[in-house]
Amino acid sequence: MTATTFQLKYSTNVGFCADFGGRGFQLPTSMAIRSDGVIFVASRGKATTKGSNGIQMVTRDHEFLGQFGTNDTALGGMIWPTCIALDDEDNIYLSDENLQRITKYDREGNPVTYWGELGSGEGQFDQPSGLLIRGDNILVVDSRNNRIQTYSLNGDFCNQWGGLGIKDGEFNLPWGICEDSKGYVYVADWRNDRIQKFTFEGDHVATFGESGKGEGQLNRPAGVAIDPDGNMYIADWGNQRLQVLDSEGRFLEVQRGEADLNPWSIEYLSSQDDERMARESFIPVYEPDTEDPSEISARMEPYLWDPVSVQLDEDGRVYVLETGRHRFQIFEKA
Repeated sequence: MTATTFQLKYSTNVGFCADFGGRGFQLPTSMAIRSDGVIFVASRGKATTKGSNGIQMVTRDHEFLGQFGTNDTALGGMIWPTCIALDDEDNIYLSDENLQRITKYDREGNPVTYWGELGSGEGQFDQPSGLLIRGDNILVVDSRNNRIQTYSLNGDFCNQWGGLGIKDGEFNLPWGICEDSKGYVYVADWRNDRIQKFTFEGDHVATFGESGKGEGQLNRPAGVAIDPDGNMYIADWGNQRLQVLDSEGRFLEVQRGEADLNPWSIEYLSSQDDERMARESFIPVYEPDTEDPSEISARMEPYLWDPVSVQLDEDGRVYVLETGRHRFQIFEKA
């Protein structure tokens, strides 16, 4: 597949800003897709307080299936969730950078166990973020310790690799993690503005990207996903876009977002006459007087705003989760 033939087409979006207990998300940080189509979204909650909105369960067809998780420090509780992942038996794992731990839930959302504490030793974390599960092991991105730790699915420490720096195999506040069909591991090296590729054991294979806003350049990449062709879908957080590179790091496409009103938003506006009329009379500014990508995204409702996570489903759809607009946009290959 070449750059001239690759194209993503916008499909739909799912989401709505909601308080705890409501249909929707609030500052979502991560998502995971189960094989039956159920989508789990972890919401952080209000930016001014420490309090998660829990994990919401939805479908791409805008069904809201419920939520689970408590806003506390007990087993099953969460404060600042960062990543959610599923194992082969559909157990659910959640990293929390405030509680400095990983929590395991069963398929129904019942808490099973947790492990971790603040620190830099084995079994300790300093803001755990991305999670990757393969078989009986889970890789945890230990962001402020600038390393990857490997555990059993019950929390037994196996090994670690990485370290602070700019050389190959080193990190500066890594965040997202994923693997490709061949078993290679990809890490979004956030502050180093690059994606690094490793073996599962941590041997460095390749590095992609550099700082900037041009094609193939990155600004604080937060998440990455790989399709069967080896193409990289990157949540280019600082540039407020989804960027796609091929398996060699060559540019394929960029998407700023094309979202329209989804059924949840339409239903809400139909019951809020004042907001609906204000929206109908609003004239958006399509030529903003700024070059700041974040400010532009804040003003342009269709655009991605703080894209933080990318996921692919079994049919090749691309899901981009936006923290700033409390939703995810779905794209398909044209």
